[in-house]
Amino acid sequence: MTRSRRRDSVERLLQEWKAECPALDPSPVAIQGRIMRLAAHFQRRTDQHLKSLGLTWEAFSLIVTLRRRGRPYELRPTDLLKESLLTSGAITNRIDKVERMGLVTRVRGSADRRSTTVRLTPAGKKLAERAIAAHFENMRLLLADLPAAERGRLAELLSKLLTRFEAASPHGRPRRSATTGASSQADAVWNNEKQSARTGPM
Repeated sequence: MTRSRRRDSVERLLQEWKAECPALDPSPVAIQGRIMRLAAHFQRRTDQHLKSLGLTWEAFSLIVTLRRRGRPYELRPTDLLKESLLTSGAITNRIDKVERMGLVTRVRGSADRRSTTVRLTPAGKKLAERAIAAHFENMRLLLADLPAAERGRLAELLSKLLTRFEAASPHGRPRRSATTGASSQADAVWNNEKQSARTGPM
């Protein structure tokens, strides 16, 4: 006997819209809705494992970006924002917090004392390497239900879609939500999802 496939929350809301408004085509939400809800789940799981390392998403993104760039593990603040997975915002305050943790230090330019770069400290480098290894393993476990071929195909399709959006964006990245004040778009999605669970899908 074949077991019936379990429906996800997005499929349920699509079926409800089809029943209520058959003239509308809700199929794009089959992709958009799942991307948003998966982003929220991934961010929540990531936040949980980073907390065990004493890191927030913002601190993690800063130190692993510097580590990824290679020696001398430093970038200008504006470049650090562009190269990281952080949404736009007050980068100076974010650097201040990570500097107080002893993970980065500011270095003044020798030619122009007004310019500064942000450099990973030895402690920051050590923690970045530990954190990124744990992060990669955590992501691998979250995607374990998909065979390698399916993961590769999914990555290609998402890259195709992301490339189009980044080409249309001035800086190739989403802007911080002005309405939610969330530190990331996934935070806003997760908050909306919890609200949906109480009030029902829109």
